[in-house]
Amino acid sequence: MPHQELIIDGIKYPSATELTALLPQAWLWSWYKSQVRKHGWRGWQLCKAQSKRGMAIGSEVHGLLESFIKKNDYNELIGKDKYDSQIIADALFDKVNPLVDEWVAIEPHLKSEELKIQGTADAIVRMNLTPGLVLLDWKTSAQKSETHPIQLAIYARLWSEMHPDQQIDQGIIARVDKKSKRLTVKLDEYKGLKQYYPIIDALKIIWDYTYAK
Repeated sequence: MPHQELIIDGIKYPSATELTALLPQAWLWSWYKSQVRKHGWRGWQLCKAQSKRGMAIGSEVHGLLESFIKKNDYNELIGKDKYDSQIIADALFDKVNPLVDEWVAIEPHLKSEELKIQGTADAIVRMNLTPGLVLLDWKTSAQKSETHPIQLAIYARLWSEMHPDQQIDQGIIARVDKKSKRLTVKLDEYKGLKQYYPIIDALKIIWDYTYAK
């Protein structure tokens, strides 16, 4: 689902993605710097173009996965990457779907009146080997990141505030390298998401200081 802007009473609610973007991402800057060393300004432009293409594929993959789960048709594939998007979505769905007992919520938009932040989670599920509700997030990159559990924790905190009788404290990142030929899907499980709540508070303070008007 595309990024949603949320403004209530003149106050902008930053999204989970906007908050985690404030965190250091050493691997990303290492990639940019290596390309600049090799190709100069052209390297920076190549990185930007590749990132834009990756985001486009990621959006299409998310749309396909939502259609698979809801058993709807998806007719929005565009451009030369539509075949890649299809096989990536197939790989992710085929890995995760057999483990899911119930798709509780698909792409729920969540917000916190207390924190004044918002975000759209990919899915809330019940899994056959895991008690309780589980957050599920799709990633079309093989890179494991320190931002992943924090992003899950933001969604968990928002959901738990909106559904006090259905608390969530665990999540799974399903990730696949869209550039690989084998498309091996890995599942990263994170428990105890509440431990990241102080980081969320700190990120909101930083965001307010930097961007809030």
